[in-house]
Amino acid sequence: MVVAVALVISGRLLVPGMSFASTMGALVILLAYGGLAAFCPARWHQRHPEVLRLGIVFGLLAGAVFAVEIVLEYVLLPANNSRYGLVEFGLAFLCYFASAVVSALRMRSIKDAVLTSVTSAFIASLIWVITLLAVFYAFRGSARQVLVLRGEGDYEDFARSGMSNFDVFIMEDLMGATFFHLLLGLLVAAVLGAFGGVVGKISARFRQ
Repeated sequence: MVVAVALVISGRLLVPGMSFASTMGALVILLAYGGLAAFCPARWHQRHPEVLRLGIVFGLLAGAVFAVEIVLEYVLLPANNSRYGLVEFGLAFLCYFASAVVSALRMRSIKDAVLTSVTSAFIASLIWVITLLAVFYAFRGSARQVLVLRGEGDYEDFARSGMSNFDVFIMEDLMGATFFHLLLGLLVAAVLGAFGGVVGKISARFRQ
C-alpha cells in the first residue's frame, strides 16, 4: 500500500504539470484500500479464516498474471497488445471466479464466496498498480517504452485528446487507470463472486 502511494506521488513529482484531480483520485482510492487493509483482515481472519487464505492465494495468482503481462509488453514489444490485455484480464477474472467457486464448495456460503473473490481482486489490483507504475518509471523516456505506448494506441489517444503535452497526458491516463482499476476491480469481483458462489454451492450439494 505504501509503495503504491509512493509511486503515485512520484508521478506527480516527475510531471508536475499533471492535474491535481488525477493525482488525488488515485490517492483517495489507495487510501480507501489502506483503510480496508487496516481494519478488515483481522475481523475476516477471526470470522472467516478460509476467506482470507483463499483470497490471498487467488489474489497472488491473479496479481502474477497482471505483473507478467505488463513485463512481457516491454520484453516482446507487440505491435498491438490488445490481445495481451484480453488474455490478461480474462485470466485474472477467471481467478476471481475460481476463488469464489472453491470458497463456496468449502464453506457453502455465497456471501463468503463474494468476500473471497473481492479479497482476491483487492490483492491483485494492488499488484497491478505497483507493477504498472514501477515498470513505467523504469523505462520512462526509453525507445522501448515508445514502442509499448505505440502498441497500446496511446499516441493516437493523445492526438484525439487535444492536449499539448504528452507527458502530462500519459501520466494523467495512468492515474485515471489506477483509480478505475482499483474501483471497478472490486465491483467486477463481487459480481463474479456471486456467480461463482452459486456454482460452487450447487456443486457442493451434488457432491453430498
